[in-house]
Amino acid sequence: MTEEIRKTYRVVEKVTEAPSVSTIKLVIDDGVKKNIVPPFHPGQFINVYFPELGTPEGKAYSISSSPLEKTLNITVKAMGQFSNKLCALEKGDMITASLPYGYFYSESDETSIVMIAGGIGIAPFRSMIFDAAARTPQRKLRLFCSYRAAADIIFRKELDALSAAAPCDFKVFYFVTREECRDPAVISGRMSVNDIIGNAKKGRKNIAGREFFMCGSIQFVGSFWKALRKQGVLEEMMCTESFFSH
Repeated sequence: MTEEIRKTYRVVEKVTEAPSVSTIKLVIDDGVKKNIVPPFHPGQFINVYFPELGTPEGKAYSISSSPLEKTLNITVKAMGQFSNKLCALEKGDMITASLPYGYFYSESDETSIVMIAGGIGIAPFRSMIFDAAARTPQRKLRLFCSYRAAADIIFRKELDALSAAAPCDFKVFYFVTREECRDPAVISGRMSVNDIIGNAKKGRKNIAGREFFMCGSIQFVGSFWKALRKQGVLEEMMCTESFFSH
């Protein structure tokens, strides 16, 4: 097994995205090489290390920036000791983290992609969407994301702007589960597989050839994986990434 390579990263900026959610913008700064963004595929992650918290193995955080951006970004929800420490970082702080790795990405530039996100699970999809918009704007992208309330929606301003931009073939659907939202662009209620299938394609026969990516809590991802299988989506056309919810 290849030993993981760890680097020293410097915090360039911190942006508040939603209540308890921050984007931490990073560059490698090892004292010799500075302001370096390591190469990565959209959908990959880095392991962050805070051994002083008693977790020497580190914790994984999806990269939310595209490879074309000048920083490597992770978007974090403060929900425990580790993530609280990350969200407390300020500009100029240094952390230890791995180089990017992981396999949560498409190996094709041509297939249509349907992305299903629960809460902070939207992070890797921002990377995928903005990379595709720049490199392959004709590619069909559909994002379905679920939150508790409209105030919790992450990246909404830039996602809405991209959805309205030509020539991108990108559409986003927002669902909120714990409030009645008067915003006509937000759907009140739980997102179902029928919502996804109905908006992702025209005619059920066209489900073939679409890749489905799911990211969220274990329960969220598991339920949609099973529901999509019942709709006839093949296992090899689905890719999942999940985490324990708190």
